[in-house]
Amino acid sequence: MVKQASLFSQLLCLVDGHHFEREVRRLKAERCAKGFSCWSQFVAMMFCQLAQAKSLREIVDGFGQLRRQTAPLRPGGWS
Repeated sequence: MVKQASLFSQLLCLVDGHHFEREVRRLKAERCAKGFSCWSQFVAMMFCQLAQAKSLREIVDGFGQLRRQTAPLRPGGWS
């Protein structure tokens, strides 16, 4: 069976999740985080830029579509 990855998932594969997590720990970037993790915020910001989203509703709708099409977003890429 051939799997097709979205352009967004292909771009996320280019980001080294281990390096990202290492830098988050080094900078203590999540010490005051209450909602989003740094990875989730990075993914959301990247999605907004690529989609040229102009409103929160566009972002939410886009993530809903993406969730139905792909595996859950997480550091280290896609399995």
